[in-house]
Amino acid sequence: MKSPNPTFEDWLTYCFDHPVSDPEWHFDIDAPTCDLSAETTVEYLTRLFTTSQKYLDRFSDDQLNQGLWYLASPSCSDTMFCLVDVSIPEAERIACVRAMQCLYANLFASRCSDITSNGTAHVGDRSALNSVCYMWWDILPIHGKPEDPNRVKLDDAILTLLEDCLAISSQACQESALHGLGHWASSYPARVKSSIQRYLAASQVSQLLRNYALAAEVGNVQ
Repeated sequence: MKSPNPTFEDWLTYCFDHPVSDPEWHFDIDAPTCDLSAETTVEYLTRLFTTSQKYLDRFSDDQLNQGLWYLASPSCSDTMFCLVDVSIPEAERIACVRAMQCLYANLFASRCSDITSNGTAHVGDRSALNSVCYMWWDILPIHGKPEDPNRVKLDDAILTLLEDCLAISSQACQESALHGLGHWASSYPARVKSSIQRYLAASQVSQLLRNYALAAEVGNVQ
């Protein structure tokens, strides 16, 4: 079943309002579809990230983890490719990236367990939402491209976002940002090293986070 010209509310329902299952709903051969243009996808993502606390409050942590994973991972959908679609104005795509800071500050920081995910605690000790928070920059199909002049501003916006998320008072958010910086270290080694060194100098962090930060500094993250 296809939803024609879905509104923002229709799209939210499509992405999040499903029972949690394994395999997930969207892998079902008869799963509904919800087609948006790339430009509308950027618009809806930006609105979602900016207002996540308001619109996602009615969903459980498990539903949010499932829905955000669906949006972020190219194994589930092609949603996030809109951020590198040059047919969409660059300013709109950059605004969408910047809006992710609100997703971190208003959703992940408040609903993720304040604990790291990198081999430290049993799964039962963490909110289900910690999973997609930790893996956000691992599953997003966007990687640094310093050699591409069309990516200068977008890449800078992503690196700035990751730096900003290091300042959020949440171990889950800081670890996620470090995870992202670790994946971008091969493309922007000097900036990633500088960002992480500033974070370590300015922050009181656990030994686990400090060790992870030092690993991320040289791209040694999984």
